[in-house]
Amino acid sequence: MMNKILICLSVILNGILLMLLLGILPFLLYLSILINLGFVWFIKNVLEREQRQETEIIEVVGKIEKFSEHLESVHELEMYYGDENLHSLMEHSTELINEFVDFQANFFDVEVEEIETEYYEKTSQN
Repeated sequence: MMNKILICLSVILNGILLMLLLGILPFLLYLSILINLGFVWFIKNVLEREQRQETEIIEVVGKIEKFSEHLESVHELEMYYGDENLHSLMEHSTELINEFVDFQANFFDVEVEEIETEYYEKTSQN
């Protein structure tokens, strides 16, 4: 914290000294450089935060896909085959994955594919 205070104080004092010695024009140039550096720092932080969010969403989608695959494998077991509760859980997990995929496609620059629901539609007809 003390370092930040000293850096801010140094920047302000250097700006005042620059204005007193060389005039207003070099001071405005100095001020412009500081503002541009601040914008670059801000943009860098925003892009890093967006990248972290995108990575976390991709991980969540992967976990939900694994859950859906596990649920499908349980549904295919002989003792649970045709169970309506598992079938509705499978449909719900597919809808949830597709909503995450839509979210990813809308807010991040990623190509994603929606999960096909043909399997679930075929099993519900049988």
